Amino acid sequence: MPLLALAALLAAGVAGCQSPPAQPPATATVPTAAAPAATAPVPANAAPALPPTFNPTISPAPASATSTPPPTPAPTVIALATATVAPPTPTQSSPTLLEVPVTDAPLPVPIMPSRDHFPPGARIQDVAPDGYSTVPPTSGRHWPAWSACGFFNHPLPDELLVHNLEHGNIIVSYNLPDAASVAALRAAVANIPLAAEFAIIRRYPAIPEGMVAITAWGVVDRMLGVEPERIARFFTAYPGNTGPEFANGYPCTTGIDFMRSTGG
Repeated sequence: MPLLALAALLAAGVAGCQSPPAQPPATATVPTAAAPAATAPVPANAAPALPPTFNPTISPAPASATSTPPPTPAPTVIALATATVAPPTPTQSSPTLLEVPVTDAPLPVPIMPSRDHFPPGARIQDVAPDGYSTVPPTSGRHWPAWSACGFFNHPLPDELLVHNLEHGNIIVSYNLPDAASVAALRAAVANIPLAAEFAIIRRYPAIPEGMVAITAWGVVDRMLGVEPERIARFFTAYPGNTGPEFANGYPCTTGIDFMRSTGG
């Protein structure tokens, strides 16, 4: 090949390497994304448009939702705290003088038919429906235990002290309204030598307020207020030997001390 023709052929090749790529044929189409339709500009604070069927008060249920109501929740149980404060003890009301009258002097009364023992936890109403025959009691069934001598500013059970009466002891029961009266009674009994070994003095709401009652086995004397000489005469007339169990009486120094008091 002549040199001129070869040079022309090389020049054409170099020019073909630098030309842009061939364009697609005129019949070919290239898919392009559709341009969005022109819309009016939306203000920044405008609420979005709602579909025509949207109800703002009722949320549409999904197609798979059913009309079954939700289950009723179980009630909540709240445990109440247990009260720790004990209820107040009811105050025993005193009887009237018509129910438990005074006596003019020591009064002998009939002895009840039995002086047997019954269980310590029981009361006289459990074994004798009518209870004791006098107020305070002067005889009858009772507990196996008995009280120690002393001055008590609280009640002691009748069922306990009837056993003391059986031993020949003397019981002084009082329902005095003020401390001065209680102190006067205490002084009156303290002046009686026999009282140290044969007397039990106790507060007793089962008699009218202001009353002092003295009992021995089968004998009762009830007075209003404190009468020291009358109390002393009772101890002289019934010197600790009237009980049916011991001929010379049995001192109460051997009894049970039920919270002995040193004051009225």
